[in-house]
Amino acid sequence: MTWDKAKAKIEIRKFFIKHRASAKKATTSASDGKVYELYCLVETLDWLKSQYPVTVRFRGSTVDFKASPGNIDRSKSYFEITAAGQTLELHTDIETRTLGSSLLGGSGDNSGYHEIDLVLIDPSVPDGQKPRHDQLFLGVECKAHANFGKGIVKQVLGIRRELSFLNDADCELDKLFSCSTIRRMKARPASLYWLAFTDPKGLNYSQSPRAFAIDFKHWRP
Repeated sequence: MTWDKAKAKIEIRKFFIKHRASAKKATTSASDGKVYELYCLVETLDWLKSQYPVTVRFRGSTVDFKASPGNIDRSKSYFEITAAGQTLELHTDIETRTLGSSLLGGSGDNSGYHEIDLVLIDPSVPDGQKPRHDQLFLGVECKAHANFGKGIVKQVLGIRRELSFLNDADCELDKLFSCSTIRRMKARPASLYWLAFTDPKGLNYSQSPRAFAIDFKHWRP
């Protein structure tokens, strides 16, 4: 294994204690993938706090994240992220409606949505629904794989294409939170999209995807 699962659990539990919630039950028997996803959640929230003057609020009395991908479900745990008078929501394991589906006026088959491990979305998405591609501000794929391969890169390139056109635009998150420096991105809508991974070999695949505004995050507890 290229990462320390026990250390990840400790970091997750410490983080949630700060937010007056216990993650012990949620991490005790969790799979490697779910523990790493929660670790990436902590890293993502720390990044948001380092980049913007955000207030982070945990919604839920206990840590109870979704066990499988699906629609927005606010009866489960999630976070509210507030800055500059604007609030977004960070959820786990969400199926996001695709750009292709929107262009076609809706898609009735399984090609009309893709799962994303972590999503920062517009709070106007109705409970029980899937967010549209243009309601996504940040998506994070979390890969706790011991052997990183090109198949993972193909996957994230495909999802990125289903989120945005290849076109210059101002970063939507920077604009919403009134950042003093607003990044230009090769994506429209200009959502942030990250691939987080444990295997350092993933860094060998990072250059070309940057052209499509995909950031590689080597997060390894």
